[in-house]
Amino acid sequence: MPVIITPDQTQTTRSGEGWQEITLADSRMTGTSAMIARRWTINPGVQTPQNTHGDTDQLLYVMRGGGKAIVDGVSYPLDHESIVWLDPGEVCHFVAGPEGLEILQGYAPGDQ
Repeated sequence: MPVIITPDQTQTTRSGEGWQEITLADSRMTGTSAMIARRWTINPGVQTPQNTHGDTDQLLYVMRGGGKAIVDGVSYPLDHESIVWLDPGEVCHFVAGPEGLEILQGYAPGDQ
């Protein structure tokens, strides 16, 4: 049976000056720890805090805008529809370009 999650069921997980992380799906919503999905919205020129997931792979998809991902201290350019795959333990943060940056993040297992 599919699980349908409506926008009013999502929640802001973390936020800071010029950025926001919204949980789109997690074990609380789906009843399974298979995956967590989040949307990051980052205003132009804003940098997010560093983030890592010790035992999980991550897939990040740029839905809008561009900027860069800083992974373990190395800068990688991001454009619309770029995909970033992170191995467990890699430390990453984002810097939004002049148009801002919107990223869909998914990682599994989703019990973290």
